[in-house]
Amino acid sequence: MNDNKVEAIKSYMALGAYVFMALPNTKYNSEDGGYKNSFNHWEALAEWLAEHPQYKGGNVGIDLDRSPLVVVDVDQHGKDGLHSLKDFLNRQGVDSATISDTYLENTAGGGWHVFYKCEDKETKQRLISAMEGLDLLNSGGVIVAPSVIDGNEYKATTGLETIQDKPQWVDELGQDKTNNKEQNSQRHARYSVAERWGMIANGFDTGQRNDQATSLIGWVLSYAIPPRTALEVAKVANNQSPQPLDSNELEKVYTSVLKREIAKAKRKREALHG
Repeated sequence: MNDNKVEAIKSYMALGAYVFMALPNTKYNSEDGGYKNSFNHWEALAEWLAEHPQYKGGNVGIDLDRSPLVVVDVDQHGKDGLHSLKDFLNRQGVDSATISDTYLENTAGGGWHVFYKCEDKETKQRLISAMEGLDLLNSGGVIVAPSVIDGNEYKATTGLETIQDKPQWVDELGQDKTNNKEQNSQRHARYSVAERWGMIANGFDTGQRNDQATSLIGWVLSYAIPPRTALEVAKVANNQSPQPLDSNELEKVYTSVLKREIAKAKRKREALHG
């Protein structure tokens, strides 16, 4: 790994970010845990790299779950996210030039990552298509400079030391679509779809087992499949966990979530038929 990449990683870590490595020319860490193989100290990451040498020439990513950061992802590939963002800011009475005051990166796809500091995260969210060409991310993994995809580089266009605290308008981004059920569920979901698949593959995190089991079971129950399937899926995840829940406890979680979903469906039927 070259010195420039090491220095960039250390700079992210100094900001409080947790850094993971992706395979060369990809956005993914394919080891168990994926982007959660992240570290806040260079020595720990270097030790991990010694055990996974195939990542030494890879791309750099930030685990937003654990980092005090939020990213506005501006897509310019087939969409004009920059126009959407400027239009939104103008309607909010915010000078669009202020986005150049914080840390910016030009992505490999020709878009932009706009970074802000965000110490307190009430919820994890990946609000996809908050507006046309705009995603709002404070969860999941995000690839950063210096990384390369198909010969195209991620490049910082301002210094990392310029990063600003999250402004109010970031929280208001996407509010125009709060009546859209899909967008609303994405905004308020405790865990993303990718994280739920991660639970199935890697198990529940110790200390969050009940919360994650509740989320996973509720998510599976949202599909038109036999309810008991949700428990079977949760059992698979539980068996992968470092410290699995007791089977009786998992049954209790399932029963509680099932009752909640049945009650929710009943209320919807009553509202529909007036």
